[in-house]
Amino acid sequence: MDLLQRDELKTLIQKPEGPCISIYMPTHRMFPETKQDPIRFKNLLREAEERLKQAGLRSPEAKKLLKPAKALIKDSLFWQYQADGLATFVSSDLFYHHRLPLKFDELLVVTDRVHIKPLLPLFSYKGRFYILALSQNEVRFFECTRYSVEEVKLENFPRSLREALKYDDPEKQLQFHTRAPAASGERAAMFHGHGVGKDDAKDNILRFFRQIDDGLRPTLNQERGPLVLAGVDYLHSIYREANSYPHLIDLGINGNPERLKGEELHEQAWGILEPHFLKAQEEGIAQYRQFEGTERASNSLK
Repeated sequence: MDLLQRDELKTLIQKPEGPCISIYMPTHRMFPETKQDPIRFKNLLREAEERLKQAGLRSPEAKKLLKPAKALIKDSLFWQYQADGLATFVSSDLFYHHRLPLKFDELLVVTDRVHIKPLLPLFSYKGRFYILALSQNEVRFFECTRYSVEEVKLENFPRSLREALKYDDPEKQLQFHTRAPAASGERAAMFHGHGVGKDDAKDNILRFFRQIDDGLRPTLNQERGPLVLAGVDYLHSIYREANSYPHLIDLGINGNPERLKGEELHEQAWGILEPHFLKAQEEGIAQYRQFEGTERASNSLK
């Protein structure tokens, strides 16, 4: 997936020389649906050529202008690895194509400038947020935006309950192992030693989570993005007791996160957070309307 950057958007906004062709179309990620995408793209290019000729361009000139885009039609590898939508821009001095996480309606625009309106959702409510995927066997931390997720490897950060407790005071004579997964899919911790019981197990998980919170603190220092927990239900309440990050949200992802990829966690987290970001956007729009027509607001980009 080729996420469009702001400097590329600026390049597209600057008026290129001559006619511009902007093509938006939905694409597919899985076979056999991917087979139809190059056919639809070919049809759009054929229509673009006709519009160029209607606008006064001679047929050889129109074919030459569209030649880079037509080369994509036979690139089978390109069509095998698509996202949700494809945006293509052609003029005499530029040729861009981006596989994007937006489901575009099919659209062809031939005019004297690049048509960018369908791209604008990429640059709205793109707030940063975080996911902390917790289990007793594995801990993962992700930094996300609306359209991206990236696992962050942190230093001085325990990756499992066993790792967190391996430097415990040996006088506790505590032995730890995990039993087979329960119906929930979470491996339950078992502790053996004198006086060890349910409360001791919770205390050890709490100490484990406090180490995680300590490890996150340098990364989350000065950050304001919401943090979403992913884990089986009983771990959520224990982690909240250890947490010091003020932007941990109340709702979380329930279930064993060990089985989920980062993209799957991201999708579930966005389902929880989208109302949060939309609310901030709506508040910004309301504030603009409040000041519209005064010196405190302007609709001029300059």
